[in-house]
Amino acid sequence: MQNLSYEKINQDTSVATLSGRLDVSVSGDIEEVLVQKLEEDNLKYILLNMEDVEYMSSSGFRVAIALLRKIKIKDGSLKMCSLKPAVKRIFDVIELTSLFEIYETEKEALDAFSNEK
Repeated sequence: MQNLSYEKINQDTSVATLSGRLDVSVSGDIEEVLVQKLEEDNLKYILLNMEDVEYMSSSGFRVAIALLRKIKIKDGSLKMCSLKPAVKRIFDVIELTSLFEIYETEKEALDAFSNEK
């Protein structure tokens, strides 16, 4: 899938790197793949690296919220990193910044997971 690359970091943690436009045309597929990985790999911690995301529609936000709910059931956490200013502004405008843990860099977010374990 061209808008998603996935890397398992360790036994219960993975990084999903998203790119391009996260809109209705790709969001359903991304959600399906990430939920499947969450279950198959028995993950508790997922980092969404948003460095290459240019645009995020309500469908993209729905994916992040659905993933967050599924991870919370497992007592895990979802973090995001590297949001471009335009995407971050959308999070601020629709008041979702408080729902997600957002970090400047992938390293900062992965370090935060380490502190939770």
